[in-house]
Amino acid sequence: MESWNPDLIDKAFAEAALDSNLWVKALDIVSSITESEGAILIPSSGDALPNIPFTESMSAATESYFRNDWYLRDERTRGLDTMVRRGVVDDLDISNIDRIKRHPYYQEFLAPHGLRWFAGVRVASGEDLWCLSIQRTIEQGPFSEAEKRQFAELSNRLSASAALARALGAATAAGALQAFEASGKAVVLFNRHGEAYRLNKSAEELLRGDVRIEGRKLAARDLSASAALDRALHELMWQRIGGGLLPPIPLPRRGKRPILAYPIKLNSLAANALADCQALVILVDVEKQPRPSETELRTTFNMTAAEARLAGRLAAGESLEFATEQIGISKETGRNQLKSIFLKAGVKRQSELVAVLSSFLVRGKVE
Repeated sequence: MESWNPDLIDKAFAEAALDSNLWVKALDIVSSITESEGAILIPSSGDALPNIPFTESMSAATESYFRNDWYLRDERTRGLDTMVRRGVVDDLDISNIDRIKRHPYYQEFLAPHGLRWFAGVRVASGEDLWCLSIQRTIEQGPFSEAEKRQFAELSNRLSASAALARALGAATAAGALQAFEASGKAVVLFNRHGEAYRLNKSAEELLRGDVRIEGRKLAARDLSASAALDRALHELMWQRIGGGLLPPIPLPRRGKRPILAYPIKLNSLAANALADCQALVILVDVEKQPRPSETELRTTFNMTAAEARLAGRLAAGESLEFATEQIGISKETGRNQLKSIFLKAGVKRQSELVAVLSSFLVRGKVE
């Protein structure tokens, strides 16, 4: 690495900022040019999520990093202040050979993957701080002072690409808010910390009283409902690949039917690891939302009229007990119909059924 062209890395990062699918390619270029084993782009401030970009050579180590909670015990975070000041940090800036030979982070986490040395390059974007973590094996040895100086010079150039990626992510999120508003859907955007940081006008009007934004959290008066929503968002954001829709979380209100909160991870938003938005929640006010079309439920799932009537109420957030009472059938009859509905919808429990039927509510298809 005595003579290398930083423009190649700069160009690769700029292309990845415009197309999130190119981040792995950009890191492959970093790894090749720096004669390293691999590279990872990881947030240095706030919570880490496993959807960060990394080279294929780092797959096993990255999986272990999150699965075994090494991200909570990362010895190298001791060097963040140095990285911020100088633009780069390595293991010998924060430790020494004797400590490295004894420390669990190096011996229990890195060594089994053949890794030992790293250089962390500062990639700053507004208030966000990311680390381009370039990894070397035990045999490849540490980075030289000359190499570190080259990394420090590269830091500001890479930060510009990160700022661009973040700006594009913000534009995509703003577009999503407008689209949901145009369709009359209330939606709240969440960042990687699980914080509600943006919402559209429909959500502002809905989130008053028992369900509201409090301390950057979507909170209900019912603490167990708030905790269930937090768990669902955590589960969704920690999915390694792809988007998804989780079963709705009922957020109870006094004197009213609940608000249904649908946690969603959109590929178009979450694919950009540097973007603020990593998940969103669509809110459905059951008081105002008509039930799904019984005709459509009968056609789609081959339900009987009685089954479709019950399924529609369950999809709108009613409990089985309340629905059977309103329909005028016994609980035993309702349970028997529910078993048949499960079979036809291909699910095994009520939460799964609501998730399947929720698409009718989210799309707004009603009688």
